[in-house]
Formats: sequence, C-alpha cells, structure tokens
Amino acid sequence: MHGLSLAKTASRTLKGHASLSELSVDQAEAIRQLVGRTVAQVECELIVETLINQSGNRTNAARLLGISLRTLRNKIHEYKARGKILPEPRAY
Repeated sequence: MHGLSLAKTASRTLKGHASLSELSVDQAEAIRQLVGRTVAQVECELIVETLINQSGNRTNAARLLGISLRTLRNKIHEYKARGKILPEPRAY
C-alpha cells in the first residue's frame, strides 16, 4: 500500500476509533506504516499520488485534498525545487 491509499485508509480508519486494537488487521497495518515518517513526507506522497490519480489536473487534485489551488501550486513549486519529479497536467 502506498501514498494516496495509505493516507486515505489511515484517515478513514482513525475516525471514530480510539486505538489500533479496534481496527481490522489491514487497517492497523496501514497506520503502522506511517509510524516513523514525518508529516511532510506523508503529505508529499499524498500530493504526488493524488496528482498521478488525477492525471496531473491540479484543480481536481486540490479539491480532493481539501486545499486551495494556490496552496497546491506552492507545494508543487517547493517539491520541484527539491528535485521531486511531478506529473505534468495532461493536454486535452
């Protein structure tokens, strides 16, 4: 499990649950995979996976992520400055 699916699973899983012992084995494992990683690392992977999922469409990605298009553009600029390869928007 990676990026988008891992973070989504963790987010959905934690709602209404007090501890990992209340979760299914798969749900608990998804959350355990986040341990030891920084929020910045998880955020970057989530943004990149969302962009891939949306074929590079920044407007749709921002909407799915619940952030403004400006924030997404700033994050993309930051990641590119660090050498991260991001999907380009698909021409229609």
